[in-house]
Amino acid sequence: MKKLSLLLALLLALTSALGGVAFAEADYSDRMMEIIIIPGTDTQAELGATAKEIIEADGLQFKDLNGNGTLDVYEDWRADIEDRLTDLISQMTVEEKATMFVHICTCGNPSGVDFSIAENLWAEDIFAEAQMGGTTGKSMYYYIVKMGVTHFLDNSNGVPEKQIEYHNAIQQMGEMGRLGIPITLSSDRQYNAWGGMIDTPHDALGTANDVELAKVLWESYSKETRAVGYHVLLHPYGMELGSWNGEDPVYAGEMSKEEIIAIQAEGGAYACAKHFIARGGDASFSVATENSETKTVDNWMASWAKALEGGPKWVMTNGYSTGLWDGSHVDFDALTMSYLRDTLGFDGVVLSDWGAEGADNAGGVGVDGTNLDALTIPERYAYTINLGLDQIGSPDTGYNVENPGYTSDLSAIVEAINTGLISMERVDETCRRVMRTKFELGLFENPYSDAAYALSLSASDAYIAEPWEIKDMDTLQAARNPETVETERKLQAKSAVLVKNDGELLPLKADQKVYFGSTAATATAEAIKQAIAGYAAVVDEIEDADVVVADCTQFNDAAEMLVEDAVEEGKKLVIVANCTDPNTYAMTNADAVLFLNFSRTADHGTGAGGFITSTEPCVYAELLYGVRVPEGMIVKEIARDTLSDSIQWQNLAGDQGASQWVRLMLLGTMISDENHSVPGNWGDPLFCYKYGMRYGEQPEFAYDALTLPRVNKEVTTESNGSTTTSTESFIETKAGEPFTVDFLMWNHGADGVTTVQVLDGDTVIGEKIMAINSGDWRVVELEVVIDQPGEHTITVGTLSKTINITE
Repeated sequence: MKKLSLLLALLLALTSALGGVAFAEADYSDRMMEIIIIPGTDTQAELGATAKEIIEADGLQFKDLNGNGTLDVYEDWRADIEDRLTDLISQMTVEEKATMFVHICTCGNPSGVDFSIAENLWAEDIFAEAQMGGTTGKSMYYYIVKMGVTHFLDNSNGVPEKQIEYHNAIQQMGEMGRLGIPITLSSDRQYNAWGGMIDTPHDALGTANDVELAKVLWESYSKETRAVGYHVLLHPYGMELGSWNGEDPVYAGEMSKEEIIAIQAEGGAYACAKHFIARGGDASFSVATENSETKTVDNWMASWAKALEGGPKWVMTNGYSTGLWDGSHVDFDALTMSYLRDTLGFDGVVLSDWGAEGADNAGGVGVDGTNLDALTIPERYAYTINLGLDQIGSPDTGYNVENPGYTSDLSAIVEAINTGLISMERVDETCRRVMRTKFELGLFENPYSDAAYALSLSASDAYIAEPWEIKDMDTLQAARNPETVETERKLQAKSAVLVKNDGELLPLKADQKVYFGSTAATATAEAIKQAIAGYAAVVDEIEDADVVVADCTQFNDAAEMLVEDAVEEGKKLVIVANCTDPNTYAMTNADAVLFLNFSRTADHGTGAGGFITSTEPCVYAELLYGVRVPEGMIVKEIARDTLSDSIQWQNLAGDQGASQWVRLMLLGTMISDENHSVPGNWGDPLFCYKYGMRYGEQPEFAYDALTLPRVNKEVTTESNGSTTTSTESFIETKAGEPFTVDFLMWNHGADGVTTVQVLDGDTVIGEKIMAINSGDWRVVELEVVIDQPGEHTITVGTLSKTINITE
């Protein structure tokens, strides 16, 4: 036997590698055991054990998980998984089965503070004395050993080896249970090998439009995160229209499908696609909140159907909003749950979003007319579980076998089972679904993580040889796997979107003196400035510069002052919209605009501070100077202004700036289209879907069909003594009254942008920024006013027409 001396850091008064809170000094060494490893061979499964004995049968070794001294079917790693499930379920009590319906947060790190405080792990009291991450609650020992809970959401911070210590301690507690059921750990963070420091750059993966590059990262992130002890990643949710894959159901669905496949590749974790039907995207799938006159079911379901082709093992619902039925939340909506289970055929685990379904999210009226508010807590749980929900995220789990009078959501589930509100057949169905994950991932054999293996995936050779304190982005990137770091840097460039480049200002030249200003944190701004200084002279005053680079993480007063100072000084201006959408203000004032949306801030919980989670300074400078080139595209059209954005139908793509008539045309097109997509050029956004310029490539604009207002007048003519009256159309309008100038604008070159001007003679009376994709067209409409009566020549581009202005 091979022994790993993982006497966890919980026993030591050490600090984490992030310089966090010190480990507690209490001595719990009598509780800790060595992890015994039985190496795997062609005929022997690898085993990892602490609290359970190893037994032999047929010359092979197995874990005696229930301690009865004999080999049960569920302990036999040679047996079929379904047979193992049947045997295990048959040995479970009602109370043990009830725990399979709950999925709760770990005690030690609910908000990413310190995952290694011993009292919180091991305290036997119903309430731990220590306050963890702002939450005083039950200990992990109480949850796992006394209550038997085996599913936890954990968003721990820390380097891989420290997280493994914490997760292995949790797994030992699971092994101490009556049946030795291992713990399933989920995470809101898709990439948490370096916990809380960085996460997956979701938005960038959408705008890069490079699925092969994305798959490399999705797969490596999953394997690294699985290696530190996580099993289910609560991702993706890019199939939610308006999320990081945009609003086109084909693109959003296909990208999410590939993401799920990559996450679940061999050696990785399981994917939990969320939130069915919607939440994290632009819309919440509610007519009332989306300014819409319709519920656009078809496009949403097309995206979800395509994503589910990837085979996620888990799906999370959107328990905070409505689905196909407006009378209740999704988890109590028979139509939505039936669509997921029956129409889409999903037979995996369905997990609710966080919130006790017995109280918080139960309300309204069910499809069958049930008054949900009138139901008891056990009846509410029975209602949603019988619709197909398997697990409730973060219920009150205070069921106490030593104090049966203590009420909680878990005790309510027990009551619902014991009183027949939930049939045993339905209970066993959920037990089978949720524990299948544990069997398929091999957790019954070895739930423990190995730091050496985890570091071989996620760390550099230098860090493995002699780990150092991780305190900033430089020390982190040096510690990480260099292949992953370089792949991410490729993504940072591929996801960058060039939206304006007048006079081919970008890439910058080495002989141009640069003034750099930023709205970012001081340390980040200084790091970018130093990176730019590696290519050109950086000056301290705007008046000394040839080019001003304005790094705008938001368009606030500070950003506008910087921009206005550059314009006032007559300097060439590059605006970098850094993790904020480029807008009309930027496009109006800058000579070049670069949109960077690479962001990998830790999802949920409190991430570790001091890390640059946007585009790295080195890549930032490389983009400015052409060492790397922007290759990204806009995945979701961007509005011209906040008013346009606020009145769009958020559940329909392509309608930014559109009239209601055009919106209805888009709706009809979406419903009748085989893929439920819509044209991207019918509305009037600042940028259309898929727009993105390239260095050195130019648009070729052409103008067509100039249209001016007309009036119909009766015209009387005399010929050969007879009078004829006819109706004729004249290009005419009244002085001082606004009228529209409309025309078609084509782009026969590369993606590009220009400011279209409407001239009355030589006078500019209207202008508009128009960005047009390569090979595409857009309708341009401008409102203008002419005060002086008489004939006026209106010119747009190469087109001219005369209009009569009457008094």
